[in-house]
Order: sequence, then C-alpha cells, then structure tokens
Amino acid sequence: MASLRFSWLVQAFLVFATSLCCAQVTPQAFFETHCYECHDADSKKSDFDLTALPHTFTDTAYFDRWVKVFDRIDSGEMPPAKKPRPLAEEKAALLGWLKPALVDGEQTHLADEGRTGIRRLTRVEYENTVRDLFDMSGIALRSELPADGSAHGFDKNSDALDISHVNLAKYIEAADHVLDLAIATQPKPPTVQKRRISLANRGGFIAHIIMNGDGVLLKDQRPDPEFPPASEHRHIDQGAHERMGSFRNGASVGVFRHEDESVSPYFMEHVTIYPGRYRVRTSLWSFQWDKGEVLPARGTEAGRLSVVQLTGDGRGGQHPSYVLGFFDAPSLEPQEHELIT
Repeated sequence: MASLRFSWLVQAFLVFATSLCCAQVTPQAFFETHCYECHDADSKKSDFDLTALPHTFTDTAYFDRWVKVFDRIDSGEMPPAKKPRPLAEEKAALLGWLKPALVDGEQTHLADEGRTGIRRLTRVEYENTVRDLFDMSGIALRSELPADGSAHGFDKNSDALDISHVNLAKYIEAADHVLDLAIATQPKPPTVQKRRISLANRGGFIAHIIMNGDGVLLKDQRPDPEFPPASEHRHIDQGAHERMGSFRNGASVGVFRHEDESVSPYFMEHVTIYPGRYRVRTSLWSFQWDKGEVLPARGTEAGRLSVVQLTGDGRGGQHPSYVLGFFDAPSLEPQEHELIT
C-alpha cells in the first residue's frame, strides 16, 4: 500500500508540475521574452509592431498577420538565429494556443462570408461567355478590355477582380461592339464568295522564304519545274516570278521552318470583314526533303490553323489569335479538312 501510494503521489506531482510549467508560458510571456525587443512600438522592425496586434482572428487583416506570426515561429525563422532560442515546451505551448485560434477564426469568417467571394468575370471569361451566348466563336474582345489583376498568385481571386468605373465603361463598350456585329444591318446577306489561297502569295514573306531555300513548291509530289528549289545562286527577283505566275500555279507549299518568333506563315490574301459563318477547307500532307528529293515523312505530322484577329487599324504585330484546330498531315497523302467557323 505504501508503494502504491508513493507512486500515485509522484504521478500527481509530475502532472501538477507540468501543468504549472505550461501555465507559466502564456502568449504574452512568450512575446515579451522573444518578440517585443524587435517588434514593439519603438523598434518596429520590418514595420511590424506585435504589441499593437489585437488577439482577434475573425478580421481578415489581423488574421493574415497572425498566420505570418505562426508560420515564422513554427519554421524557426523567428526569433532570429542570433537571438536566444525558445525552449521546445515554450514554442509548443504558444503554437498550441495560436493554431486552434486561427482555425476557429477562419471557420467563423468562412461561415459568415462563404469560401468563394463574389467577383466579376475576367476578360477571358467575358470573351468566352459572349462567344457562347451569341454563337460568335471568333469575336475578339479581351485585348480591348483592361488587364486583370492578380492576388495570392491567382488571376481569378476575388480580391483582384473588383470593378471600377473604367472596367464598367469598357465592358459596356465591348457589349455595344458585340451587338453591332450580331445584328444584321442590311436586308440581304453578303454575296457568297469562294477564294483559293496559297501560302506563297504576293504581299507575304513565304515567297521570300521559298526563294531563299527554307521552302519549296511541289507539283505531283515533285519539285515544281516552273520554280526549281533555291540554290546557292538564288533565283531571279520575286517581282519577276510574280509576273510569271510562279506563286499562283496551284503548287503545294512546303515550309521547312516551324512556326516560332521568326516565322508565322500567313494567308495574307484574305481578311474577313463581314461577321458570319465561314467554311474553311485545307489540304495537308507531310514529307522529308533530301537534296531535292521528296521522301516519306517519319509518320503523320500535325498542322495548326489559327485565326489572327486584327485590332486597331490592323498594322503592326502582336495581334491576338485563337486556334481553329490541329489537323493531320499524313505522309505523302494529302488529306482534306473542312470546318465551319
């Protein structure tokens, strides 16, 4: 009995001593010992006064600051390495007080305001919504709208998507532009026209690329006899070939350079003016080129067809674009693709 009683007394003393130790490590005591020297009203290092930060966790402004306090202490970043380190028990006691307070504060905030704040559409979302609403897949709006902000690393955060009088005016202006294009202004539709367009055309630079050896004109899967591949002597000037019709003889245009900053092949001879539906048909095939000989490709390649949306007066570069699709280009076998846009 004496042994049992002694053991119980020892346990009770240990529990009491531990509780007493933890009770002494209050948040205020921890901050006074390890934080206030640098972060009080006088020192205010990093422009942070911990003595002026109320123990309020439902207000988002204070909540964000307390989260930083928790993270700095939890990671060991604070107190700084040159300062005396808090005991493990002190640190655990402070974090044990702060963590549940932060969780409760966040849950209270979410219960009052919801997890997702109300925000406006981004300019990309606005453009996509208008395209779906009016069935106008090619309308360009985003470049005419103010740039969206970002918050916490995201461009769809409600904190960054408030609406100002500038946003409102521009969005209304964009809506007027959409209605102007969506509403017919004449009793009869424009005359249906069919146009055959080649990449090698006057006014574009693909003809120049072909003349300098980065492309080739092919007929019946062989070099076009009217325009043999460029050699080190180059060809006669482009104007002479235009007068001869070299770029209008129906030959296939093979371009050896892939699309990047230095080259973007354009079908320069056509600009869409009237809003409406357009049927686009293209024929694609692939090959390998070896010193004037057409060889089978490594397999089915892919070609991308995009629409460039001319903004302003149409001059200059950096016009927005969108992809119509990616299409197969089989080896040595032309494949026709058709779409309506």
